[in-house]
Amino acid sequence: MPSRIGEHKQDAPRIRSTRRFSMQVHRMFRRFTLALAAAFVLSLAACGGGGGGGGGGGLPLLPPVAGEPPPPPPPSSTSRVINATLKSNANGDTYPIQIYLPAAYDGGTSTYPAMYLTDGDAKFNFGTSRFQNFVDILEQQGKKAIVVGIGGTAHRNTDYLPPGSTAYHDFVTRELVPYVESNYRANPARRMLSGLSNGGIFVASAFFMEGAGQFTFQYFFSSEAPFNGPLAAPMDQLEKQMYANAATRDVPVTMLLAYALNNSGGPTITAMHDTIASRNYKGLKLSLKGYAGGHTQMDIPSLGDIAARFID
Repeated sequence: MPSRIGEHKQDAPRIRSTRRFSMQVHRMFRRFTLALAAAFVLSLAACGGGGGGGGGGGLPLLPPVAGEPPPPPPPSSTSRVINATLKSNANGDTYPIQIYLPAAYDGGTSTYPAMYLTDGDAKFNFGTSRFQNFVDILEQQGKKAIVVGIGGTAHRNTDYLPPGSTAYHDFVTRELVPYVESNYRANPARRMLSGLSNGGIFVASAFFMEGAGQFTFQYFFSSEAPFNGPLAAPMDQLEKQMYANAATRDVPVTMLLAYALNNSGGPTITAMHDTIASRNYKGLKLSLKGYAGGHTQMDIPSLGDIAARFID
């Protein structure tokens, strides 16, 4: 028995050492287990499954369903211009057409007023086309509209003046306007027509011709139109024809007659304004205004005023 007690006393240090080693191993294993658990929780949080609005009970998100359409692209922040040509069945001529679409047009569903500019390719001011001048004005003012620049300025002395203006008007109203509205989101209730000089004669002619029948445009902007000389008689005839057909019905349109403060055409244009005003057309919004500059220079401030007053 004494010998056995002696053996136990001799083995005690070794037993204590073994126990310390076991405890160290246990502590190391516990730390390792806790580290693995923490790593697992962090990986779930990175996947969005750790609660906090993700739901999912801590599970990683499922991949998207195969064949699901991608999200639509954001609206374009830049405008663009489409170049086209259109051959007229009314007079057989082919016209270059420029169509400006404002920023954010792509990807949207809104409709826009449409400005139809005669002499779209004419460079009356700053060596820049009339179309581009108006586009620049819209962008400077932050206004949104579709702009249709009608080229073919070389034909202006035929297209814009009677009797050729009748066929040209048919081209614009029966071919160009339907083409634009079938391809672009132009608001049919906000069609605008603008012209300078002989182009201003065409705008006034369009007003008289449509007033005698049915209006295609709701806004007519005639600038520096030479209503005197050889054009006096045919324009007088068109004006009287409109009155004979529209004296007792509504004329729900806007007509602006503009002239240059630094040119001599003011009195003639004022006389035409007074003649139209004397007819007392119900619903007609008629105005007369002079703009700084000469015969062509006044086009820039007048277009700027049109954009400010009539386009959102």
